[in-house]
Amino acid sequence: MTKFPYRETIFGLEDSIVSTLGVVVGIAAGTDSRYVVVLSAIVVVVVESLSMTAGTYLSNKSQMELEFASGKRGFLNRRHLITKSVRDSFFMGASYVLGGVISVTPFFFIEPIKAIAPAIILSVASLFSIGYLKGKMAKINPVRSGLEMSLVSLTAALLGYLIGIFARNNLMRL
Repeated sequence: MTKFPYRETIFGLEDSIVSTLGVVVGIAAGTDSRYVVVLSAIVVVVVESLSMTAGTYLSNKSQMELEFASGKRGFLNRRHLITKSVRDSFFMGASYVLGGVISVTPFFFIEPIKAIAPAIILSVASLFSIGYLKGKMAKINPVRSGLEMSLVSLTAALLGYLIGIFARNNLMRL
């Protein structure tokens, strides 16, 4: 078996934390409905985790098949190719679900408008922690790595919030 799938784990966590946060913050800002926010989060996390799992499996398997066919056999034989693709896709999907749970948790306990700030804080703390740990493991500045992970990732959440405000102020008239 090959090394731990760090790429898929970090990608799944980061993408889910940010995507789910963007959706729940935008919908909370636009509707202030716990039911709509939580339903949307569940749909996004389930559909996206399945999509990311399938995409990881198919893209990894395709890349390895193409490399295998071109003579770059490396350390993988056909059986290992399938095993690695399945393992990597499992980690992607599981990481995606975990990341989604992080972002939506405050909305289960607090009314949506008041849950926005705790959701952002929890998500930022989680993203920073992921970046910090990655920095420690990669032997680079962990604080810089944590800040990079947090700041680069949160642009999508900010856009989700702004879209929710815009929708509340302009689309509700339709």
